Amino acid sequence: MRVGAVTFRTVTLPEPVAEALSIWLDAHDEVAPGTIEGLYVVGSVALHDWTVRSDIDVVAVVADPSDPDLPNDLAAAQEIIGERATVPIDGPYVAWGDLVVPAMAVQRPWVLDGEYHVDGESFEINPVTWYTLATYGIALRGDEPGQIGVSLDPLERRSWVAENLDTYWRGVGESLAAGLAESEEPEFGGEILQWVALGVARMLYTFETGDVISKSGAGRWASERIPEYADVFERAVEVRAFPGSVSRDLLARCAAVTSEIVAAVTGH
Repeated sequence: MRVGAVTFRTVTLPEPVAEALSIWLDAHDEVAPGTIEGLYVVGSVALHDWTVRSDIDVVAVVADPSDPDLPNDLAAAQEIIGERATVPIDGPYVAWGDLVVPAMAVQRPWVLDGEYHVDGESFEINPVTWYTLATYGIALRGDEPGQIGVSLDPLERRSWVAENLDTYWRGVGESLAAGLAESEEPEFGGEILQWVALGVARMLYTFETGDVISKSGAGRWASERIPEYADVFERAVEVRAFPGSVSRDLLARCAAVTSEIVAAVTGH
């Protein structure tokens, strides 16, 4: 699918992205003028890896997180967005002060897969998101990322990645291997491969370099970093760009390399 590009503020964005973000800002300004003081695009858009199947990741900064009307105002804005936008926009609503201290699991409203939440902890409030915002973030409202003073700690970032691999991706790899053992299907949807292979590749890249990288970039990097599994990562990059099926053997190798990456980083 061919996607045009438009200039939004001072950056050029894919047309569907610019349209969705315009709807997002208009909805919030319509419901609660002055509430959104900052809007920063992170994720695949900021890392130049957005596809028509991707969502849009943002970090929004609100004027007063203690405002008792805020949760309902944000919910009303999200309802409008759900009716008008065709591309999901996910991410937390934070305070300026949240960005200048180490990322913590604070209780802030957040959106995932287009669903608004006011309870629980937003996964996106983490050191990797903070680093992405500060280093690659696109400011659509508010000061440029480099002027905010976002808290950046390389050791904290690496520690968070190691914990995420241990507590999340380890289970993903084990579940993938178990699922294959219970199935006799010769082929599967490629979205499974690209989600797992590129997800753990990104974690390994950040752990080893301290930087962040796009999903496609991580796959290309991992194919050189772990050449014995180059076929896994190269195919994952392919199906991210052009969806298709993948073989059972390739998924089994994906589960294996996931376990190896987790063990290499965590030591077990």
